[in-house]
Amino acid sequence: MLMVAAELEVLSENVSAMKKGDGKLIKTENGGCEQITKEVLCDGDGNFRRKEDFSAQDVTDDHMYVQLVKNVQHHQAVLKAFTLLQETMDKSIFILLFVNMADLCSCVFATAILLQRGGNVAKALQPLITIPPCLYETVMYCFFGNIVTDKSEDLVNSAYSCGWADCETRFRRGLVFFVTQAMRPLEIKVGKMCKLSKQMLLQVLNGSYMLLNLMYSTS
Repeated sequence: MLMVAAELEVLSENVSAMKKGDGKLIKTENGGCEQITKEVLCDGDGNFRRKEDFSAQDVTDDHMYVQLVKNVQHHQAVLKAFTLLQETMDKSIFILLFVNMADLCSCVFATAILLQRGGNVAKALQPLITIPPCLYETVMYCFFGNIVTDKSEDLVNSAYSCGWADCETRFRRGLVFFVTQAMRPLEIKVGKMCKLSKQMLLQVLNGSYMLLNLMYSTS
């Protein structure tokens, strides 16, 4: 999940960096174009190079479109990785979260029963030792899933902040297709219906509380 979130952040930065420069253009030995915004140096072979390296190097319409194609391909690779992640986590994480919910409930229930019967306090508090690992594991998956969703939603803002207004129609049309796909956030769903998010964490805790009340009322 962290790998997918990192790839989405890199993609978002690359998309927002697609902007045309205002300076004059020079031709490099590989057929590309570079913008004269800083001191330009010339080596012994007559190839012009800038003194400082910039992230936005493709400044012509063709190079802007090529950069868009690369970002689209990157996005497609991220979607393939996300699909594999979704297939892997669908059933396993659902079972894990359900077991953690039942474990949280049973630990609190056992402690409450032992204290109610006047047992040893140290022995009664022993079941609570397993609560922090279960809670940490549940929080980790829910928060990481929420990070993936947030990073995927940032793609739309990054696409709007790029230099699309100064580009040709071909670039704008391609950017529309990219934004259309990016408008669907990447949500990791477990059990075919529940998505990993902060709301899911609240649902797990609420389910543990409801199950605890049910067990306590029938005991």
